[in-house]
Amino acid sequence: MTYDSDTEAGNERSTLLGVGGHTIGTPDGLKPPKGRVMKFLHFFGGGIYAPDASTYDPIEIMLNEEDPKERDRLTEVWRDNRLSELNFVGVVAALLAGVLTSTGSWPDILPDGRDKPWTVRTAWYCGIILSLFSILTAADQTVRLRRLSSHRDAWKNIRKLLSKSNGRSRRSKKTGRIQPRKGQVYTLQLPVMFLTTATICMIVGMFLHVWSAASIDWDQFNSNTKMALTFSIVATLSITIFFAGQVSLYSPPDGDDVE
Repeated sequence: MTYDSDTEAGNERSTLLGVGGHTIGTPDGLKPPKGRVMKFLHFFGGGIYAPDASTYDPIEIMLNEEDPKERDRLTEVWRDNRLSELNFVGVVAALLAGVLTSTGSWPDILPDGRDKPWTVRTAWYCGIILSLFSILTAADQTVRLRRLSSHRDAWKNIRKLLSKSNGRSRRSKKTGRIQPRKGQVYTLQLPVMFLTTATICMIVGMFLHVWSAASIDWDQFNSNTKMALTFSIVATLSITIFFAGQVSLYSPPDGDDVE
């Protein structure tokens, strides 16, 4: 999901009620998607993977607040919440990396001491590297924000980082409002994107692992087949419940305004 500024494209923008009655421009990428497939992709990318309005809007409100004191306060609130999110993502990514690195010592379910298929090992090793990069990007962003915050003009420098490209602020041609840099918005989402992809790799690897043992002898309904079926049922139910929870937390961009 992209956040194309009309600085670069002349598409129309809708308005979203902001803090204190201010209105902010909603990027074209947040317009209501058409079609069931596009709505599903928009839902999947909305926060749990790609950045959504909850990432973009607070930055735009902060950049365009007219009162200097309120602008600094919003910047501080954004900084504090961002650091808390990075800390949480870093801890979860470290735990996931620990689980993935321990997969080599898991009980071998393949008969005759056979090695795990290359697809299983590949999925888990990909999950390990993605988890490590989630930790790395979270640590990098935390250190950068901490260093920026120690400066005398900390809040101003943070806003410059989020809004300026090649030394110039990006402004909407229609509204004149400062627009966050699209690259920065996606960069801020990198730790979550790495973590989510690593989790998917681990789940895929587990499916491949249990079914690799069951697929050796399809004619017999043995213990490996029973284990694979039980695991698949539990995993499918867990995934379904997870997405049901995401649906309950999802706020579509075309929903009614609530004041």
